[in-house]
Amino acid sequence: MRAIAQIALIIPLAVSALRAQDIQIYSEFERFDPFGKPIAADRDMQPREILSPAMARNGHLSVHVVITAPAGTNYFLYAATNPPDILQVKLYREHFVPCGDTYCPDWLTAQPSPSFGAIPELISDLSRPGMSKQTTRSYLLDIRATPNTPPRRVRVEALLKTGTWHVAPMEVRIVAPTVPSGPHEIAAEDVAPLDAPSSATAAIQLARYLGGLKPEWPKQLVRVRDIIQRNAAEDMLLARSLGRTGAPFPELNLLSWSRLASPEIGAEWYLRVRDFLYRFDP
Repeated sequence: MRAIAQIALIIPLAVSALRAQDIQIYSEFERFDPFGKPIAADRDMQPREILSPAMARNGHLSVHVVITAPAGTNYFLYAATNPPDILQVKLYREHFVPCGDTYCPDWLTAQPSPSFGAIPELISDLSRPGMSKQTTRSYLLDIRATPNTPPRRVRVEALLKTGTWHVAPMEVRIVAPTVPSGPHEIAAEDVAPLDAPSSATAAIQLARYLGGLKPEWPKQLVRVRDIIQRNAAEDMLLARSLGRTGAPFPELNLLSWSRLASPEIGAEWYLRVRDFLYRFDP
């Protein structure tokens, strides 16, 4: 009877541990701190569920892969596509940097797939205030479609392997609009401060477009904000190619002014700009 009672106590604890291990996908504008909380500047009352995101040909789709697990957890993270050779996929580890009263993911390091990880992170990180209580690791999944990729759907998965498998799937929709090829005329580091909303970096490129200026491209891709700048520059290059020269789309003017007039539109407001460009039919 005592053995049965001990087993009865162990089973709920094991089930609870399994449930505590989790992997989720969020848009590039939703950052999480090492303790499983969204960065205050990026909080959205209704964050977009990333299940079937669209992406332009010759462009990129970037998402955060957020892993949550108890202290002492070791894991492997995989990135996979089906079919396997339609999209180009890169995996980056996001390094946490002091940001206000918490830590924000910013610096990037390219990772293989599978990539080994642990919670908490490196021993050297534990000397930083609060990091011994870390429950969350964050990665960036950077996906590219070539110019000649036919419009179609491709399954993309982030897979977490601990004692069992956890899967975060997406059905990526490759749409017809194609980001123009050619040299990037302006290279400049033009990103928002680390503690600003992630969308503020994209807003810089939108403001340049609305002002009739060409997009700026990051000099190198070493931070999350560089990825956001590059993606927004691709969006604005696409906007310039969609059949209108001179004045920008009135609809983009409306979207940008509604953001300024109504901040409650949410932290992921810029995704509406991208939605408009992908759906535009000249």
